[in-house]
Amino acid sequence: MPSVDYPNFSARRGVGRVAQQLRLEDWAWQIAADVYRLNLYSRLTGRAAPGGAVSDEQLARAIRESFTQTNDAAYREMVELATDAALSTYDRVVSRNVKQARAQLAS
Repeated sequence: MPSVDYPNFSARRGVGRVAQQLRLEDWAWQIAADVYRLNLYSRLTGRAAPGGAVSDEQLARAIRESFTQTNDAAYREMVELATDAALSTYDRVVSRNVKQARAQLAS
C-alpha cells in the first residue's frame, strides 16, 4: 500500500462539515482505487509496481499480457482479492477519520 499522508478532516458545523465529508469520501475512494491497481498489478505480474504507483495504462498492459497465462478462475480470484483489499482500505481510511473527528468534537 502506498504511503499516505492522511488529511485532517475534522468535523465542523453546517456546510463546511458536509463539504469536508464529501472530500473525505472522494479521497478515500481514490486511495482505494490506488490500492486496487497496485494489488491487481502485483498479482498479475508477480512483482511490485515501479515507483509504487500503477497507471491505468500499466494495469491494462499487465491484464493483456497475463490474459493468455491466467485461467478465468485465477483471474476472478485476483480481482476479488484486489477488490477486498481496496474496500478494506476504504473502510480503514473512513473509520480513522471518523474516530478522529469524534475525538475532536469531544474535546
